[in-house]
Amino acid sequence: MTEILIRTATPADTSTLSRLGRETFVHTFVEELKVPYTEADLAEFLPQAYGEDVIAGYLADPRYVHLIAERDGEAIGYALVGPNGLPHADARSQDGELKRIYLVKAAQGTGAGQALHRAAIAALKDLGHDVIWLGVWSQNLRAQRFYEKDGFRTVGEYRFKVGSTLDHEFIMRRG
Repeated sequence: MTEILIRTATPADTSTLSRLGRETFVHTFVEELKVPYTEADLAEFLPQAYGEDVIAGYLADPRYVHLIAERDGEAIGYALVGPNGLPHADARSQDGELKRIYLVKAAQGTGAGQALHRAAIAALKDLGHDVIWLGVWSQNLRAQRFYEKDGFRTVGEYRFKVGSTLDHEFIMRRG
């Protein structure tokens, strides 16, 4: 099996992260999980979440770390970590959040997800975050099981806006 390399992204990775973000979001939610987002929802959301200007902003902010998973020199996934922004009464300013973690379809089931997850948790620890939060779509049972195996527990819920659609999300916490 080809080795998976996890590295910290640089500004030179902006377009790659933008492309990966759009591609993996659409694959995960539209194609795989069959969320019925409209074209208008996606046209509004994707640039707000994965536009190159948005990615460049994260890369320029030392409170955030973008990680890229590569196999044979090709980007196959990414993660974004930083300060917690989830709406929960127990959240504190020193808490961290696993904001995004996605793989391209061909990399799923290869161990790349576990490697990327471990690197993301380590990056949060390096940023000084002992308590880690994440949001996960309420219908994404596979992701929920993945996080539960790593000690995350569901502690709340909120609505995540994708265009005009408000997704029901669970808030999970570890630590």
